[in-house]
Amino acid sequence: MKRSVWVWGIVEAIIWYGFIYYLLYAIKNPVELWLSSAILLVLATLGTVACPWVQNSSAWRRMMGKEV
Repeated sequence: MKRSVWVWGIVEAIIWYGFIYYLLYAIKNPVELWLSSAILLVLATLGTVACPWVQNSSAWRRMMGKEV
C-alpha cells in the first residue's frame, strides 16, 4: 500500500476517536444541543471523507472530476 493510504487511515482513526470522545462527553455533560450536533456532524463528515476507501471509490473520483 502507498504511504498516503496509511496516513489517511491514521487521520481517519484520529477523527473518529474525537467523534466518539465528544459524543460520550455530550451524553454525560449538559451541553448546547445545536452546537454539539454541529460538531458531531462535522467530525462524522471529516471522518467519512478521510477514509481511504471513500477516496478510492469511483463515486469520489467522479465527484472530484477525475473520472468521466
